[in-house]
Amino acid sequence: MSRTELSGDLITYSGADQPVPALAIVADRRLSAAALSALLLKDPSYQIARREHGVDQVRAMLARERPSVMVLDVHAPALFALLDASDFGVRMLLLLDPDDDPSIFAGARSHGYLSRRASREALQAAIAELYRSGAYLDPLLMRVRGRRAPSGLSLRERQILVWIASGRSTKEVARACAITPKTVGNHVNNMVQKLHLRHRGQLVIYAAQQGLTTV
Repeated sequence: MSRTELSGDLITYSGADQPVPALAIVADRRLSAAALSALLLKDPSYQIARREHGVDQVRAMLARERPSVMVLDVHAPALFALLDASDFGVRMLLLLDPDDDPSIFAGARSHGYLSRRASREALQAAIAELYRSGAYLDPLLMRVRGRRAPSGLSLRERQILVWIASGRSTKEVARACAITPKTVGNHVNNMVQKLHLRHRGQLVIYAAQQGLTTV
């Protein structure tokens, strides 16, 4: 892939409720970046402050502007290493197709995942929730991936399994699911029993075997 095939828009928000001070839209296709930005710009409170093309230029923009949230829509896993969220102190919202291979996005170190089929309202809600709580997982993606997991686990248990296997702490999972850490622990214990495992650590291995993440 050419190093010029990456585009990024820096978007600010001027509304009173301010779901996020500033965010970046980054995609490996110019049309994708433009379309996502246009989706947000239907709300006049959103404005494009800067637009860059090329990996080096986009990385420089992220390093300089330090947006709170980055919406990432890329199709080449190799770009994940170049856009590591930890390099820029940003919370990353990764866009996925419902049938994407989970082993690919598991290495992206993202804080949230949203379906590419999401509406403008869903995109705005995901950005606001990610900025507020530090985590977001699209229920649509969970429903699709849930069909691949054993029917013995509930939807909530499968959701928690993905977060735990991705390296999230109990407190982070609790915030993402809007439940208490104690409730997360109860779900974990239930999963260990249902899957006939010995301890929580084996859940990560189990998730990898099911194609839900990588180890």
